[in-house]
Amino acid sequence: MLFSDRVPTGEKVEPDFEWVNQELLKKGVTLMLLWNEYCQSCLDSGAEPYQYSAFCRRYNRWAESARVVAHLEHRPAERMMVDWAGSNMETVDPDSGQTHKVYVFVACLPYSSYLFAQGYYSMDSESWMRAHIAALEHFGGVAAITVPDNLKTGIIKHTLDELIVNENYRRLAEYYGFAIMPARVRRPRDKASVESGVAAVTRSGIAPLRNQVFFTLADLNDALAEKVETINARPFQKREGSRESVFINQEKDALCPLPAKRFEVYVTKTATVPYNYHVSVDSLFYSVPYTHAKRSVEIRITESTVSIYSGTERIAMHKRSYARRGTYITNPDHMPEAHKDYVEWNAKRFRRWAAQIGPSTEAVIDIILASRPIEQQTYRSARAVMALGQKHGDGLLESACKRSLAITHAPSYKTVKTLIARIADDAPDPDNEFAYLRGADYFDQQARGDEIDG
Repeated sequence: MLFSDRVPTGEKVEPDFEWVNQELLKKGVTLMLLWNEYCQSCLDSGAEPYQYSAFCRRYNRWAESARVVAHLEHRPAERMMVDWAGSNMETVDPDSGQTHKVYVFVACLPYSSYLFAQGYYSMDSESWMRAHIAALEHFGGVAAITVPDNLKTGIIKHTLDELIVNENYRRLAEYYGFAIMPARVRRPRDKASVESGVAAVTRSGIAPLRNQVFFTLADLNDALAEKVETINARPFQKREGSRESVFINQEKDALCPLPAKRFEVYVTKTATVPYNYHVSVDSLFYSVPYTHAKRSVEIRITESTVSIYSGTERIAMHKRSYARRGTYITNPDHMPEAHKDYVEWNAKRFRRWAAQIGPSTEAVIDIILASRPIEQQTYRSARAVMALGQKHGDGLLESACKRSLAITHAPSYKTVKTLIARIADDAPDPDNEFAYLRGADYFDQQARGDEIDG
């Protein structure tokens, strides 16, 4: 009598299982919660609801017929699965023709199966973290959990009792706010989504590009991104929509926002400074103050800088170089005084000095600098020629160089040294106007006369 408008009419209302399915994908939502809301809506409309057991039974029957049961294993924005593809690509150096292997990183959001792929020259810790950052920025947000494999660049130890994550990887996860839950060892089904994603990238991305030549990593990644974009837009065979449409409509907004500033990736290593006060980073050599020779230091490597620390004190910082292997990057302030003069010499300075002496000296220096396959190998000889000018004077050096060019087409330091010594012996002493200097010919004649007299 009191609530006549809420008395059930005896007609039971069929639940909207499409709505139930979508709500179940949200965090904290259960069938019990949805059944209570369904009952309330039935009472408000005067209809009779199904009991909880019937509600669940009817939902399971609907889910089975709609083939959505498998998709309830993953919720939107809950996980990101990552792995390296088994197939590699390559770039070609346009100057040397040398090929460089490229390793392809693949990330997948399991709910939508949305993919990201990008190539790197290495599978080291630095590339691993940069790949994660690129994937997060491509997705436009952060999933709550990241599921990697048990590779050493990410996971140091993974047992039933203990999980030890690589320190750099842990810092990355803390910064972006995701948890690291590696797949169980030898359990590929734990990351089945990324395994199938890797297969799709391999078949429809890497394989079609196998005969295309790439000269830069950027060009390769642009081509690979186009292929992955096509994969994401391809319609599902057993679901409505595509990877891209499901991601945009149901998953993208559920991702946690990215931090305002990108995480700065740096890799640390320890080294003992050798006697030449240069530490090695990726086969390049960076200087530290020579006073730290034979001491242990920590090296922090970012994309743009190389910093060297002794304890908590930063003793050196360089702009990171990507020059060819074996290159030395030296700060003159790190050198002892005896070494500074040597490092300042270069071909440009030798030629500038020779031009001030005269055309013959300039020509000789040019010939000496071009006499070896590696120009730096000639600097010692060029400096020795300069020393002759300091010893005998610029005038005599120019004369000796002029005479050496008349004698040979490839004068060397020894040639110039021999000729300048002869010219110096023949020249009068400027400090004694009455002095009479006999040349080498005179003494040769005297020696021959002594031999005849003898």
